[in-house]
Amino acid sequence: MSDFLPQDSGEKSLWNESAIADPVSDPLIGPVSTDVLVVGGGYTGLSSALHLAQSGVQVVLLEAKCIGYGGSGRNAGLVNAGIWKNPDHVQRQLGRERADRFSLALRDSPALVFDLVRQFDMSCKAIRCGTVNIAHKASSLAYLEERCRQLQAIGAAVTMIDGDTAQSISGSPVYRHGGIQDPSAGTIQPLSYARSLALAAQQQGAQIYCHSAIENLVHKEGRWIAKTDQGVVSAEQVIVATNAYANGNSLKIRESTIPVFIFHCATAPLAAAIAESIIPQRQGLWDTQTLMTSSRIDDQGRLIMSSAGSLQGFQRGIRQHWMRRERERLYPQTRDVAWAHYWSGQVGLTSTGILRIQLLAPGVFAPAGYNGRGIGTGTMIGKHLADAIVKGNTDEFPFPIEALYHEKWRRSRAAYYSYGTLALQSIDSRFKF
Repeated sequence: MSDFLPQDSGEKSLWNESAIADPVSDPLIGPVSTDVLVVGGGYTGLSSALHLAQSGVQVVLLEAKCIGYGGSGRNAGLVNAGIWKNPDHVQRQLGRERADRFSLALRDSPALVFDLVRQFDMSCKAIRCGTVNIAHKASSLAYLEERCRQLQAIGAAVTMIDGDTAQSISGSPVYRHGGIQDPSAGTIQPLSYARSLALAAQQQGAQIYCHSAIENLVHKEGRWIAKTDQGVVSAEQVIVATNAYANGNSLKIRESTIPVFIFHCATAPLAAAIAESIIPQRQGLWDTQTLMTSSRIDDQGRLIMSSAGSLQGFQRGIRQHWMRRERERLYPQTRDVAWAHYWSGQVGLTSTGILRIQLLAPGVFAPAGYNGRGIGTGTMIGKHLADAIVKGNTDEFPFPIEALYHEKWRRSRAAYYSYGTLALQSIDSRFKF
């Protein structure tokens, strides 16, 4: 796809090179009237469009670039349940009743993803092999045991694993202490999943257009009017599902989250014996380090690793070298293997660590702030937004709906995350945090 632009021109995305063909190529030309306008061709927007169309609702989706251009085409591909924060934290933020609805919905988000994959026969390398939040040192087990207890309390099918099991699962001499295993989770080719959602939505009757950035959105005579450079959409309701990739015409949505980058490095397909020795059951792993590192092996035997930071400019070399040292420490069998791919994406953080469903105006929803948990979360939010619109009320909506939020000092905090991680990654890997 020629316009799948990296965050920086020097990046080389594995997902872009290996994804299925994009089913959407045409921009919006001329006027169109619909029930619901969806803005953004990522997981949330595409899931909304698919579920609305399945219910017989007329829906038009506009994407400024191309399907999966943002975080949906740039993540690690781990289909995890819930959010990073523990259920007790959610309860403190939202109160018991709202927190229960919130946590139960996201607990089941991997099931929704894999059900959609089966229902529409999606070609996106989906494997429901589980994921493991794995301890990088023995002292991390207390945190993981408490997190496991809280997840089990909301009915999550998670279990603690011991050190021998952790080492057997990971194939790493470092990950020998234990962790939390979630068999309901798994891995996916994230860009192929986004494109598969688009194809499924089209098959159900949704109209999807790319290269159709909205220039303005106004309310006129009881309807929302969105203008692009070549077309106009008139709709009764709007879902603005741009999250961290909101453009300059959606500055208030951009300001509702703190922009942070995640970067990824992937090897070429490893020798069979080496690939089989690393995460042999093919779970997705993420660890408990301050600089969290995730690892997975794809269907071709590539090792894909991710952590925090941008690859822009001079930062690329520092972060790539750090990730290589980290890889060789965690998986010594990969010593002297080069990185074949490297790319990054932006995520939207929130001060609370909890996503927001913002009501910009009556009938205009703007979900944002997924804090790096987008695949299951975006898919589930899209389904529930569609359900609320079909039913005409939000009585059963599991996520809190609030006014537009402005994150204070967002640029300074984003810089803190960026240069703080860079400073840590500049330190030799023998100093672990």
